[in-house]
Amino acid sequence: YIVHNEAPASWISAGAEVDSELAERVSEILHGDCLIDAAKISVRVMNRTVYLEGAVNSENERNMAYQDAINIFGVRNVVNYLTFSCPYLRGNRM
Repeated sequence: YIVHNEAPASWISAGAEVDSELAERVSEILHGDCLIDAAKISVRVMNRTVYLEGAVNSENERNMAYQDAINIFGVRNVVNYLTFSCPYLRGNRM
């Protein structure tokens, strides 16, 4: 028997298609959530792992965006790089 460790090209293109569809779906969900200002959020998907990048208004929004993304069928993992400004640090530079 000959064993190949390479995925067929059809699997690779199908994976990219799934990632593209997931990115679109996550973006739609985030923009449809009235509790999240998704204007500054970008979504990338690689191997069904969602990467959320950009800025939101609060930690609560950051957590809601994560929950919205992780609850989509087909998403394996969410890496949340969303940031928000901390009101306690404004104007308190030493």
